[in-house]
Amino acid sequence: MVTWLDRSNKSISQGGLTNSKWPESYIRGVYPTHIKAGHGCHLYDVYDLKYVDFICGLGSNLFGYGNEKITQAVMRHVYNGANHSLPTVHEVMAAEKLKEMFPFVDRVKWLKTGSDACNAAVKFARAFTGRDIVVSEGYHGWGDDFVSMTPPAKGVPERSWIYKEADLDNAAAVIVEPVITDDSRERIDWLRSLRQQCDDSGALLIFDEVITGLRYEGYSVSNHYGVKPDLICLGKAIGGGLSLACVAGRNDVLDDKEVFVSSTYAGETWPLIAGYTAMSMMQKDNDYNIDYLIEMGKKFISEFNEMGGIQIEGYGTRGKFVGTPEERALFCQEMAKAKVLFHPATWFFNFPLIDVMDDVLNIIDGVKSKIRAGGAKLEFDLPESPFAAKVRN
Repeated sequence: MVTWLDRSNKSISQGGLTNSKWPESYIRGVYPTHIKAGHGCHLYDVYDLKYVDFICGLGSNLFGYGNEKITQAVMRHVYNGANHSLPTVHEVMAAEKLKEMFPFVDRVKWLKTGSDACNAAVKFARAFTGRDIVVSEGYHGWGDDFVSMTPPAKGVPERSWIYKEADLDNAAAVIVEPVITDDSRERIDWLRSLRQQCDDSGALLIFDEVITGLRYEGYSVSNHYGVKPDLICLGKAIGGGLSLACVAGRNDVLDDKEVFVSSTYAGETWPLIAGYTAMSMMQKDNDYNIDYLIEMGKKFISEFNEMGGIQIEGYGTRGKFVGTPEERALFCQEMAKAKVLFHPATWFFNFPLIDVMDDVLNIIDGVKSKIRAGGAKLEFDLPESPFAAKVRN
């Protein structure tokens, strides 16, 4: 029998489009390799088997697959076309909405992916400061500059101006994920210190909030703690499930028209409409209150950890599993058998998962008890660590 994985391996470059979604990143033999549909917090595989999804589209699915309000907003415009010959009102409306939610932002440059946003941010920073060196912490996409930091960095020129450490007096910018899973007081104090160091040296501070944007209290780490970056990169959840990202921030940095950052599809209307709707929902709709989502996510983490076994470390909408690779893989294997999907490297939480969390916690309790009693063993190879996890480690 020819499977979808067989067909993919014969037609898709590298067998998959997203590194963290490759079958090798999961427990092969248990996880579905391809999905046919998604609704709310559920995924349906090619055999119509239904799974609860805690991978959440790698963080992009905050509102639920096929969210009714976002879908209806987009559908009202489908017959008006998606990519026009001139700028549209939708890019302006979405930018104005984003500025309401991120008050330190003067200008917005819409793009399609988090990688686009981070690459653009570095280019604007270098142009503004006249410096080349960029100091980086965390994962910022597949641009050559960032990939060069993680061996083997195939296909990337040897010379790069991106460093993990450098004298900030010579740096164009520092780009960091302000919070990965650690939002301790020490981490936030470090961010405040970094803001001061950048002010003193003339380097720009870039926050890559592609994951934390809309997923954190106050809609972002920068908003919540009052640590204002010069540039912020947003993506994933900002598009309401569609492909939308941006670099946003200071007017004097982003309004230099000699800096070439351009994309035919950057102004595609459907993602902009979805993004505008998603941001509006978070502002005005009680069903999408970020504080409540975080509260419920923290409750999930607390009950999960009280059961013993592997633990979740993180904040209310994102975390990582703490345990040996074998422990994490065995847990994910048994949960997949129970039709609940977790990524072995990371945990996400979204609005639709609130409605099923009690049922899922009961399943988790049973799985952890089974593992403690020795009733389960790892049946397949350990998953491979995705590139993003290697960078962060």
